[in-house]
Amino acid sequence: MYPERIRRALASIVGAEWYLDSPEDRMAYSYDATPLHQVLPDGVLFPASTAEVQAILELATREGLKVVPRGSGTNLAAGTVPVEGGLILVLTRMNRVLEIDTDNLTARVQPGAITAPFQAQAEALGLFYPPDPGSNMVSTLGGNVAMCAGGLRGLKYGVTRDYVLGLEAVLPSGQVIRTGGKVVKDVAGYDLTRLLVGSEGTLAVITEILLKLIPKPEAKRTLLALFPHLEDAARAVSETTAARIVPATLEFLDQGTARVVEEYAHAGLPTNVEAVLLIEQDGAPSEVDADIGRIAAVCRHAGASEVRV
Repeated sequence: MYPERIRRALASIVGAEWYLDSPEDRMAYSYDATPLHQVLPDGVLFPASTAEVQAILELATREGLKVVPRGSGTNLAAGTVPVEGGLILVLTRMNRVLEIDTDNLTARVQPGAITAPFQAQAEALGLFYPPDPGSNMVSTLGGNVAMCAGGLRGLKYGVTRDYVLGLEAVLPSGQVIRTGGKVVKDVAGYDLTRLLVGSEGTLAVITEILLKLIPKPEAKRTLLALFPHLEDAARAVSETTAARIVPATLEFLDQGTARVVEEYAHAGLPTNVEAVLLIEQDGAPSEVDADIGRIAAVCRHAGASEVRV
């Protein structure tokens, strides 16, 4: 733990209720979703603004304190676990969707905004934010940016870095920088936006994100194909891409994986076959119908015992 002088200074920035350093609180933030990684921090802070993040980083740099930014802690790379004590900077209080610009197809969000509710807000306006990490019901957009999160839709739509147009971030010195803007083509100077995306909080603390949105697909259909042999399912995937069909999502589950998923989620997955392909396509209704029909034909040709649409 820190000396009383530093503890008082940290608490004065965010308010006493938002600075935690009891053994129980420190234990709660000593790990994330990564198995077998746990290190006790010296303190936990919950800033509510860019100005508070600035003040914290200025103090930390002056006093030589380590700082680890954190969102919901859902990452699987120990990215929010301290290395040797230090401060955990939890950004979940900065959780607002500041703007959804339907004219420019952009959104400004704070780093603590949760992915799935933001996606729902965009879709209610006829817009679409494709990156869909498996933790999207609880993961923060700031965490997604810091980790360059992907998801099942990455095959067709790409990953988080493909949708970040600009950032506001605070450097260790406390200086605030702003990168990018509401334009797709921005070639002036170094691309600091892409440098910060995926940097896992090692270069700066992200305090605001400018995201690109796209029009929401008009239609969506799902196909389930069952295969008696793993090799047949793999061939179906290869033949689908060879046919120049890019599904919105494509999941390949072997029998063991399907059984584990079914035991946990009771999703109705067949567990008596060697492999299952779960494929989703989206887009214009006529194109979706055509693609699903072609994918079904490919799966049957590759040896699927059953295809469900």
